[in-house]
Amino acid sequence: MSDRWLPLLPEHVTPGWLGEVLSEQVPGVVVEQLEVADILWGTGTKMMVTAVYNQAGRAAGLPERLCVKAGLAEHRELVKFCYQTEARFFAEVAPRLSIGLPRCLFAAANADQGMVVMEDLRPAGAQICTVQQPLTRDQAAAFLDDLAALHARWWNSPALDDDGELGWLMRHDPLPDEAWGDFGRGQLQPETWAHYMGLPRALGLPRVCRDRATMHDALQQLRRFAPDGPVCVIHGDAHLGNMYLTADGRPGFLDWQTARRGHWAQDVAYFYISALDPLDRRAWERGLIAGYLAALARHGAIGVPSEASAWEAIRAHVVYGLFYWMVNPVEWQAEANNAAVAPRFGWAAVDLGAPPAAAM
Repeated sequence: MSDRWLPLLPEHVTPGWLGEVLSEQVPGVVVEQLEVADILWGTGTKMMVTAVYNQAGRAAGLPERLCVKAGLAEHRELVKFCYQTEARFFAEVAPRLSIGLPRCLFAAANADQGMVVMEDLRPAGAQICTVQQPLTRDQAAAFLDDLAALHARWWNSPALDDDGELGWLMRHDPLPDEAWGDFGRGQLQPETWAHYMGLPRALGLPRVCRDRATMHDALQQLRRFAPDGPVCVIHGDAHLGNMYLTADGRPGFLDWQTARRGHWAQDVAYFYISALDPLDRRAWERGLIAGYLAALARHGAIGVPSEASAWEAIRAHVVYGLFYWMVNPVEWQAEANNAAVAPRFGWAAVDLGAPPAAAM
């Protein structure tokens, strides 16, 4: 965290401000012109801009098309910890990773804001993944290899202690007692739950997954699962909308607003269940998880779990993805996305005998 001033509104993102922050990497750069191509509103605001640089910027090869991401909407104060987390991830964590990430040109957080300036991936031919196009087996294996590299980097590291260098990362909790858990608890209220069970996403869900009391119990059971570890840095929201494939097929991860200290199975279960067609998931999951565990060891994790304990952890974590895709507001995800993904988790719970479809 710093005391640097950061824009709070889109109009604050000016050529002068952008040139000033980029000059920390490229001395002498001046942004001579800045054109806003689009503003994508969401939990975080993404300004897609085109910059015209002076000779210093052009000589340095700075990308002309950029994404400026921060909290620039009215709800900024409610979730500013998300923007701060993402900015600190790119500033403090990303430089120490070898996984696929967009090129970051500036990242900073202060008490009111978190901001990242990164390259727009699209001009180089990158494809942002979508839930309507599930991954192939090789693509899923490549993403799992990158997740293993992320998890292994700080596997049970003292850096993740509360007083460690990465202790500022929030601990993952599926239903936190603190204020940021109000959303999840609110979605479990009877009237709100009934509303979501009346939407198209619920039509493809197994009946056993639609019971509110059983869902609450399963989430509480997950909160009690393996509180002592293993602990690692996790992405926290590893679904296809937050991932991309480069022009040559290399995987990459976007949107690190929910980076956390947590259990590896949170990322793994959330990713592969949401990213695969259910029939492919049934056919491939044993091999994919075995490959992930081997990748953990290859990337340096000590004390890699056995396959038996790994599957126990995956079963426990299925409910997280199931619940949050069942109660996703349409303002956050289009109903077509919710209707595609929620049943993938529901049928995985049935297939794996996982809560809430079955007791652990």
